[in-house]
Amino acid sequence: MYTLLIDTHDKDILVCIYKDGRELKHISKESPNNHSNIVMPMLSDLFNSLNIKINDLKQILVINGPGSFTGVRVGVTIAKTIAYCLNIPIKTISSLDMYAVSTDTSSNKLVLLHDFKGAYICLYSKDNRVLDGPFYMSNNDLNKYLKDNDYSKIVIDNKIDLNKVYSYSLNIKNTICHNVNPLYIKEIDALKNDRKSLPTRFE
Repeated sequence: MYTLLIDTHDKDILVCIYKDGRELKHISKESPNNHSNIVMPMLSDLFNSLNIKINDLKQILVINGPGSFTGVRVGVTIAKTIAYCLNIPIKTISSLDMYAVSTDTSSNKLVLLHDFKGAYICLYSKDNRVLDGPFYMSNNDLNKYLKDNDYSKIVIDNKIDLNKVYSYSLNIKNTICHNVNPLYIKEIDALKNDRKSLPTRFE
């Protein structure tokens, strides 16, 4: 069984093909702001290099955020479209969970995904159960959180174990593609402004 993983939550786009639960090949490419023009050619290169067709896919895994607002939307949209057209199962994995399961620790671990103003954050047990979060924190609040909480390791977004990610996905339920949505966590400034302009009865 062939499974496709799509990850566009950051500037480094990642696509991977698994066969019967083991990684066959992955391609990674940096794309600071042009995800929509790069993902499909990457998928084509991946399929061609393995001599398989998109119709051979039996499952989609997609990293649905948090991360780049536009990047996450691109990956989720492509994953949903493929799953819908092929009528195959789709599963979502958060970027925070992806880094958590890729890193083994003997006790609690803290996963951080930084941006300019702060970080997405989630505290996990050694067996990857969520203990606190996920949420977004400004740099000031994050510094206080780091002092106040117990963890053995800070996991930064620099390591992905693709086979562990697949193993983790086995415990995730399939969903229909129409129910797959980006996971933003941080409220978008434009939406905040729109909400402030709404009449009180809509708040």
